[in-house]
Amino acid sequence: MVADKTTDRQKVRFKILYQILITMFIIALIPLGGLWYISIYKSKQEWTANIFQNLVKNTENLTRSVDDWTSMNLRLLEQNAALPAILSMDAKTQAPVLKSITTAYEWIYLAHIILPDGQNLGRSDGNPPIFYGDREYFQQVLGGKATGQQVLIGKTSNKPALTLAKPIKGEGAKNLGVIATAMTLEDLSKTITKTKIGETGFAILLDYKNRLVAHGKGAIASELQDFSSHPALQQHNRFDHDSFVFVEEGKKIVAYTQKTNLGWTLIVQQDYQEAYAAAEAAQRNAVLLLVFTLVTVTLIAFLLAHRLSTPIRNLTSIADEISRGNLGAEIKETGRSDEIGALARAIERMGVSIQMAFERLRKR
Repeated sequence: MVADKTTDRQKVRFKILYQILITMFIIALIPLGGLWYISIYKSKQEWTANIFQNLVKNTENLTRSVDDWTSMNLRLLEQNAALPAILSMDAKTQAPVLKSITTAYEWIYLAHIILPDGQNLGRSDGNPPIFYGDREYFQQVLGGKATGQQVLIGKTSNKPALTLAKPIKGEGAKNLGVIATAMTLEDLSKTITKTKIGETGFAILLDYKNRLVAHGKGAIASELQDFSSHPALQQHNRFDHDSFVFVEEGKKIVAYTQKTNLGWTLIVQQDYQEAYAAAEAAQRNAVLLLVFTLVTVTLIAFLLAHRLSTPIRNLTSIADEISRGNLGAEIKETGRSDEIGALARAIERMGVSIQMAFERLRKR
């Protein structure tokens, strides 16, 4: 019997203490959950948007630089294709004009004219004419394209070189031939290689066949490398805040791509860990602050719950003693000015009333 009563007291003690503790913890957890959402989830969303916009901005700036460079060279071809000396289709007359092109533009090492049958006519270097009918840029122009292009590895430099071509139109828009310039890409490569984003971010420039033209991380091999397997190229430019993270050679990166006017592709990429380093640090600090706050709130809630439950347990024990006939139990909580104090005074009055009733019974 005594054991059962002891068990009942333990159950009550557990319910009073821990129900108060759990209630206070849940009440405190609601604003903390809002704080977590704002400080961790929302801040990471904003950081992701900033990383994405930074990639877009750098890619757009580089694309503009590449387009400006190619536009300048194409205007040069168009202007010279309309000169009377070029339209004469006479090699001796054309040679001085072609020579002036390579003299004025140091990155152009050859300017030449090709007849519709593929035979070379005028040349800037004075070398004997050769057959260019099998060249890709020549076939593109004869096939009706406004611009012909071909990227090759230079024989002397062992670096990528670009040939641009434009048609030579005579009276009635008759195609008299093709004017072409072969140029090094060193200036363009410098623009790409000097682009840095943090410690790991760099740019890559690919030609219209996705072959490597310039790489921000170092020298290019002596052959045109195919970069079609680059993970960012599989995105087909459907980039947004949720789809610019990729895995390259087992390592996470963030990347963005954009096409140039020539159909080339610019890729700007950065290691994921570096891009999100500040965001991850802020998130760790927010989690630590959240854990510290939860621990502090739990401790305070426990102390408050204990402060509330202890006098209630005492009053329960006293009421139990009174029910057993022990009317002299001391009630310490009567001095409190809250509801517990009112309850203690009520129990005290009840004890006095029972004691008075027992005395009246004895007198009879």
